[in-house]
Amino acid sequence: MPKLIDHAAREVQIAEAAWRVAVRDGVRAVSVRSVAAEAGLATASLRRAFPTQNALLAYCLELVGRRVRDRTAATAAGLAPREGARAVLRQLLPLDAERRLEMEVFLLIGTLALTDADLRPGYDAAHAELATGCRLVLAALGEVGEVRAGLEPDLEASRLHALVDGLALHLLRRPVGEDTAWAERVLDAHLDSLR
Repeated sequence: MPKLIDHAAREVQIAEAAWRVAVRDGVRAVSVRSVAAEAGLATASLRRAFPTQNALLAYCLELVGRRVRDRTAATAAGLAPREGARAVLRQLLPLDAERRLEMEVFLLIGTLALTDADLRPGYDAAHAELATGCRLVLAALGEVGEVRAGLEPDLEASRLHALVDGLALHLLRRPVGEDTAWAERVLDAHLDSLR
């Protein structure tokens, strides 16, 4: 009897191997051979799941987005609006090893996406999703009086988006294991400034 393969789990296994190769050796080192070796699979198995390198890289971006969406959706449940907003925004920052790896992968592949028409749509979609998330966070805060009247919603959403992106970059520049509390204080100060 042939062995049944969970194709969705195999795709995740391959993408995670590609993440490790990209972060360790650079995104240009992500090849069928290097990823198959990292995942402990035959190259034919990898090619069946992802016939091209761009298909694999696009899936890597998609997987980052899916994991961030899943975490943020689970994070704010049951929290007061301000604490929920803070918890969601923290999930967008590389404050632990898992989120750091995701952010590094997103930036590595995102750099390629700037000049690669196959990767650009996924990268642009992730950027738009983050912008929408910032608007929704601010709207939720506004509904409970945590955003003072007179602030321009689109401008504040853009400012929050830029802050999250900037904090993420600064966190990645620091050594692994270094204290990240400063980034959370900056985020809290920004939320306080909206009142």
